[in-house]
Amino acid sequence: MSNKTVLNVKIDKDLKEQAQATAKSMGLPVSIVVSASLKEFVKTRSITINDEGELKPEVIKELLQISKDAKAGKNISPEFDNLEDSFIWLDKEVAKERKNLKK
Repeated sequence: MSNKTVLNVKIDKDLKEQAQATAKSMGLPVSIVVSASLKEFVKTRSITINDEGELKPEVIKELLQISKDAKAGKNISPEFDNLEDSFIWLDKEVAKERKNLKK
């Protein structure tokens, strides 16, 4: 007689599909992944939950470009001694960007 049981849990459909695809790519059934996770939970009596998301590759690329530009002194705002001047400068920059997007 088997010492196995069924565990029913409700999870997000997309998460389930992603987990199945990932497990399949590793040649594993999801049940092995879940079982290993539960064994680790029981062994360590801890669970790690992280709310840090991953940045999309295009966002990482843009941030790296911004950093590179800033180090080179490009595409950075001037210093302002009052709030009104900063808004005027920012409005002009937004107008330029909109004009570039229309091209």
